[in-house]
Amino acid sequence: MGKHCDLTSEGAETLEWGGQHAVWTIPKIAGQHPTEKPLRLLQTWVRQFSEMGEMIFDPYAGTGTTGVAAMQLGRRFIGAEIDTRYFDIGCHRLTETYRQLALFGPSATTPPPTQTVLWAREDQP
Repeated sequence: MGKHCDLTSEGAETLEWGGQHAVWTIPKIAGQHPTEKPLRLLQTWVRQFSEMGEMIFDPYAGTGTTGVAAMQLGRRFIGAEIDTRYFDIGCHRLTETYRQLALFGPSATTPPPTQTVLWAREDQP
């Protein structure tokens, strides 16, 4: 088995929520942000805890993984990121995702994104 990040700890309580356990083991990724999550994990959360067309808000958007998952699954997205380095990466990822969705067209399960916004603080040096 390859590298992975075991998010369980001794004595951790496992809860049932949406048919999934509350503690999951996921592969660790080497991304562009220190706490970047795998896209597949965010897609699972977006799919399980929202409906198509709903708004997803990520106050710590980082490199935009939540936004990418939301757009791919037909949700609207608003994100905020304080660090302009990660904001720029997130904007690029969201723009590319939008272009891909526009290029391949909407499907029955993924309509085109109607609203996606990513904010950064303007007073950063």
